[in-house]
Amino acid sequence: MLKKREMRYKWEKYNWWTYCVIIAIAVFLILYYCYPDTEQDNARYILNAISQGLAAILALVFTITLVVAQMTRRYTAMDKIIFRPETILLMIIFGIGVVTPLLVLKRGFWGQSVNFSIAVAVFCVFSLLPFLKGVNGVLKYDIGIVNLDEEIMEAIELGYKPRALNKIRELNEIGESAVRESREDVISFISRVLSRIGMKSAEKKLWYVTLQVVYALKNIGLKSVEKGFKYNSTRGIVDGLRFIASKTLKEIEVSGDFKDAVIVEVLKGLSDIGVKAAEKGLEDIIKDVAEHLTYVGREGENKKALIWLWCLGAAVTKYMSGYDVDNVIRNIKELEETISGDWLPLTERLCKEQYPDLKDAFEEFKSRYKTE
Repeated sequence: MLKKREMRYKWEKYNWWTYCVIIAIAVFLILYYCYPDTEQDNARYILNAISQGLAAILALVFTITLVVAQMTRRYTAMDKIIFRPETILLMIIFGIGVVTPLLVLKRGFWGQSVNFSIAVAVFCVFSLLPFLKGVNGVLKYDIGIVNLDEEIMEAIELGYKPRALNKIRELNEIGESAVRESREDVISFISRVLSRIGMKSAEKKLWYVTLQVVYALKNIGLKSVEKGFKYNSTRGIVDGLRFIASKTLKEIEVSGDFKDAVIVEVLKGLSDIGVKAAEKGLEDIIKDVAEHLTYVGREGENKKALIWLWCLGAAVTKYMSGYDVDNVIRNIKELEETISGDWLPLTERLCKEQYPDLKDAFEEFKSRYKTE
């Protein structure tokens, strides 16, 4: 499965270059069969125009890339943008596209040399799209995340909530983009960044900022599970939610609506990710979610955690008949010992309200639970 995801990522990364090659070959074949010979005066004009045009485009692209690298305010930006393999390859191909028409003019090799020069020029022009897409990826993933991390931490330290919230939304958008492009390494990196931001904002009692971090982690986590990502990326997200909950619960001297909302959303986020993981058959994620819900419950939110553990058990019962449901039951019984009173009716009502599709599965799981 891991190799398949790696192959999918490599295909999504390089497929645009493949399309450029296909288009260039198609143009050459069309010219070869439809226009086998080119009149010399026309050939001279075409070759001269190709050489000048590609040289101008190459200079423009290099200038724009250099400006972008300087705007990142990073000393390593040149290595990541200018000297990356794709950029060097593009410049070599552009160099071939510029020099080839000049050699043809010098040597007078007409015929298919003209068609070849046109095909190379076509490839160079179309290759600007994957090149710029790659530059955009470097700016977003290799440089943008680091910059946003620093800016958010600085805003939290100074108490600038609006600025921190805007940057967190940008991180969330980058995370969504990484999921679409199957960049599990980026998702894992973003989860670590968001976890640090969430714990820092909780330490500073900026609960609304912490709440937005939880929303972002939950959103990226659900999309990652929907894509079928397993441990490398999604585990960091559920771990981050637990760390934020633990840090929030330790800040006992200050309470408030947003602080309580952080815990509620962490537990709901873990549950949503666990239910989606059950639907996708991701056992490792389910195990982590169950343990994290139990951990938060032991920290003082036993009733709330218990509700979502029951929902997780119902989801596992419905979607994963071969999974060890007893593992979830053990977590439930561990928290059950810390609770008094009849809590099951409330749990059943809330679970069925949040996950209507699990009504029948909830009853089946309840029967299984009573027999244990």
